Amino acid sequence: MSLLDELNPSQREAAEVVDGPLLVLAGAGSGKTRVLTYRIANLIHQHGAPPESILAFTFTNKAAGEMKERLGYLLGGIPRGLWVGTFHATGVRILRMKGSVLDIQPGFSIYDTDDQEALIRRVLRDFAMVDRDFPPRAVRSAISSAKNRLVTPAEYEVAAETFREQKVARVFHEYQARLRRANALDFDDLIGEAIRLLELHPDVRSLFAQRFRYVLVDEYQDTNPAQMKLIQHLASAHGNLCVVGDDDQSIYGWRGADLRHILAFETLYPEASVVRLERNYRSTGNILDAANAVVSRNRLRHEKKLWTERGAGDLLRFTVTGNEDEEAGRVVAAVTDEVNRRGVPLNDIAVLYRTNAQSRALETAFRNAAIPYELVGGVAFYQRREIKDVLAYLRLLVNDRDDVSFLRVVNVPRRGIGATSLARLAVHAEREETSLYRSLAALGGAGELSETVRRRLAEFRDLVEEFRARAGEPADGVIRDLVERLGYLDHLDHDDPDTGPDRGENVEELVAGARIFVERNEDHDVHAFLNEVSLLTNVDRVDEAAAKVRLMTVHNAKGLEFRVVCLPGLEEGLLPHVSSMDTDGELEEERRLFYVALTRAKDRIHMFAALTRMRWGGGRESLLSRFVEEIPEGYLDIEERPGAWGGAARSRRATRREPVEYAEAGPRRTLGTIVHPTFGRGDVIGQDGTGPDARLTVVFSGNIKKKIVARYAQWEESHVDF
Repeated sequence: MSLLDELNPSQREAAEVVDGPLLVLAGAGSGKTRVLTYRIANLIHQHGAPPESILAFTFTNKAAGEMKERLGYLLGGIPRGLWVGTFHATGVRILRMKGSVLDIQPGFSIYDTDDQEALIRRVLRDFAMVDRDFPPRAVRSAISSAKNRLVTPAEYEVAAETFREQKVARVFHEYQARLRRANALDFDDLIGEAIRLLELHPDVRSLFAQRFRYVLVDEYQDTNPAQMKLIQHLASAHGNLCVVGDDDQSIYGWRGADLRHILAFETLYPEASVVRLERNYRSTGNILDAANAVVSRNRLRHEKKLWTERGAGDLLRFTVTGNEDEEAGRVVAAVTDEVNRRGVPLNDIAVLYRTNAQSRALETAFRNAAIPYELVGGVAFYQRREIKDVLAYLRLLVNDRDDVSFLRVVNVPRRGIGATSLARLAVHAEREETSLYRSLAALGGAGELSETVRRRLAEFRDLVEEFRARAGEPADGVIRDLVERLGYLDHLDHDDPDTGPDRGENVEELVAGARIFVERNEDHDVHAFLNEVSLLTNVDRVDEAAAKVRLMTVHNAKGLEFRVVCLPGLEEGLLPHVSSMDTDGELEEERRLFYVALTRAKDRIHMFAALTRMRWGGGRESLLSRFVEEIPEGYLDIEERPGAWGGAARSRRATRREPVEYAEAGPRRTLGTIVHPTFGRGDVIGQDGTGPDARLTVVFSGNIKKKIVARYAQWEESHVDF
């Protein structure tokens, strides 16, 4: 019996292709991960491909873990030498192995967004640039966007047109220089620096390109330009590139994903084989027919139509409510009915929404009903203060140039080392031309520090050095002993007696998680553990076994599936979102987002809309989402308030506001000029509402249109009274 006998004909066709480029157009629920896994197993088992010659890119660590487990089942054990992981994880492996030629030492730290903003805040302070005018989050976002486009600080400076862009360019330069001095990389560098390594050192590029005879890419429709370039470098020697994706599920354009990559694959690789996976194993016929009908209105897509053998199933339920609080109550009622009457487990129900702000009313309703829920994408476990403290200690163990980690923990638990002493230590470190931690080796020359402070810093250094010597040991034991040696749990209790016990439990959970990591991985020292936790995403952190309803944005739900899905907020301005209705491209991505939401459901969908909703400080009348209208007659079971939208939901002809189209050339009538901290100077060409909460449509340099709340606009001149 062949490995591939368990696949359907289309899946088998894709898995059997060995040589040359291959595009697999895999619709939602069509078994794309299964195809990738069986293709790898077939290459190894049937064609004798060495596991180390195969590289597979996934978009989450969770997907990588599932793929390895399936391969272990198919092949009688996970093949040694096989590379399966996210783009960022692959970048880390490449840089750990060969990054030293770029002066990136193997012990480099990986900075998350909090660490990045802390470093940017210090740069802004040193440049006397106040946070109010240059918010660290906005500056970080601008730098991240540039890095994802592979724009260097020097190139950013040359392209800078506005005063603010020039200021951000200066921060970009210094931020990057300080990262290097700290032997640290931010998340975007993990791919960008790997590309720079491959481009500046052809011998290194040849080493990896020759090694990876087969390159496979999951979720290809979500690749950004940097990821695409990394793929091309690593697949350059053999040309055996297999990409799997679905243009109908491309929903990350706002963070740099380029839909053109999957649409133009056959142009880039004319010899490519193309296989369509259209049989859906997840959803009922009614769900698929409704989803197909909506997404087929998009112009930029490969033609495909999902089908299933599951049968028609229930109609899609659509309920019109009075406001968001009533809507949340009806969502809770639907969940209660699914659990009590149909026996659906809580963890097989999800509530998906377009914006995080929608969770407020939903959380209140679930709390009042005493229904357990998990807010996916809220404060993540590894972002909690006590967890970041312990991780900062671990980072200092493997990277003594990491100033951000040093400053986080040098006084945790409290050692009586204040801000003035740290400022003087910074002067000492600058004089020694080294990092803050390394400067502790020469405290005798730090005359600006008192004897008491020098003693306390020396004690801190002795403690860190004690554990630096153990960085190669299993991570769980190091963490457990470090926490005990610090007296960290006592510190938490003393710091806040009310929250201390809960925070202590989080630290104990960290140790337990490290123990599981050690049991599952051959490489399980402190370094490897830090790599693991640094690359986790919101989806990776979902505990699928916990008996809780999942509350999350549709973007966070990508790659997940549930028996029942509730979709509140199906109104113009929410889905499609008000900030994504100005161009056909933006509107098509919003339609794909709705398609993704529908296709997360296996059995039933409950959709909701509110006649009025609190927006921007006041109650506003809502308009039915055009996407609900695009579902054909006969697929909806509609329950609405009498007279709702004039009976529009039932008649399927709701009046709604069309997006305003603006001329791309020629004179515009402007309402005034504003200066924005990120986008610079722009002309206000539209206004929705009045007062400080009005929504302004602004055209910035390069004909970039954005929606801005009036209260955040710094006016240079205005022709209207706000």
